[in-house]
Amino acid sequence: MSRSRLSLEERVRLLEDREEIRQSLIDYGELLDARDLDAWAELWAEDGEFEMSTGRTARGRAAIREMLAAVMEKNPPAVVHMEMNPRITVDGDTARSTMLYGVGRTQDDGLTRVIWFGHHHSRHVRTPDGWRIHYRRNTVDLPETGHP
Repeated sequence: MSRSRLSLEERVRLLEDREEIRQSLIDYGELLDARDLDAWAELWAEDGEFEMSTGRTARGRAAIREMLAAVMEKNPPAVVHMEMNPRITVDGDTARSTMLYGVGRTQDDGLTRVIWFGHHHSRHVRTPDGWRIHYRRNTVDLPETGHP
C-alpha cells in the first residue's frame, strides 16, 4: 500500500516501528562495546538465528548469547562498533533491515583503526515486548585484519 493511502494513525505507527528498530540497531553495537551481553541478548527473539561473517551460527537467544560470549573472550575489550545508514522496511508485524557497520580496534601502537566494514542483513519480528531481531547475517565487505 502506498504511503499516501495510509491514515495518519498508520503513518505514525510506521514511523514509530522504524524508530524502534533503528534504535535496536544502534543499541546492538553499543551493548557489544559495553560487553553487556545480557542486555544485548534481549534484542533477539527467543527463536532468533545469527549467522556471523566467520561462518559461526547459533539459533535461540541463549545460544546466540553463548556464541558471542565465546567470541568476546578471544577479542580485546577496546573494540568500537559503528552502526550507520540503516534501511528499514516494515511490513505489518515483520520488518527487514540492512545496516552498514564498521569495527575499530586499538592496535599495538596505541592508535585505533577501522579494521573492517560490512553489513548486517536482518529480519525483525514484533513481539509483545517490542521489535526483536529474528534473523541476522553479517557480511564483511572490506577485508578484515583478523577476527578470532
